[in-house]
Amino acid sequence: MNPLSLIRQFVKGLTSDTDPGQIGWGIALGFLIGLLPKATLTAQLLLVLLMALRVNIPMALLTMLLMTFVNPLMDKLTDPVGYYLLTSQALYPLWIKLYNTPVLPWTGFNNTVLTGGIVVGLVLLFPVQFAGRRFGVYYNDKFRDRLVNSRFVKGLKASWLLDWYFKTAGNQ
Repeated sequence: MNPLSLIRQFVKGLTSDTDPGQIGWGIALGFLIGLLPKATLTAQLLLVLLMALRVNIPMALLTMLLMTFVNPLMDKLTDPVGYYLLTSQALYPLWIKLYNTPVLPWTGFNNTVLTGGIVVGLVLLFPVQFAGRRFGVYYNDKFRDRLVNSRFVKGLKASWLLDWYFKTAGNQ
């Protein structure tokens, strides 16, 4: 897939699927994925879930990008939570059973930041979704029409060269 079609799809996602609920869940899932280390099976499975659900994917991607920059600060919260859970004597049999189960060690659950990130992310999932839904209402009222009428989006939609390119690329 070429970069121009990715930009077009990103802008299309910002101007369609703008139901406040879709925006809210996109932001909430982006927040959850953004809290986790990305090189684990858990993060990859959450990305697949994100793509499978009808949520606003551009908002999720923007939230993930934002959380990636905020994540070093959040690690100061998620690491102790994960450490507490992973070293808890009451949960020790559970961690042994999960570690000895096929495929589950690839999820990275034995990483303190990942385990803490999942717990903190799940605790904050619904408040973030609620705030994201409120942002979706605000976005639809204030920014969506401005974005649709911006020079950049109009240029992408009206460019005969881009239309020709996508028609030609689709025939090959």
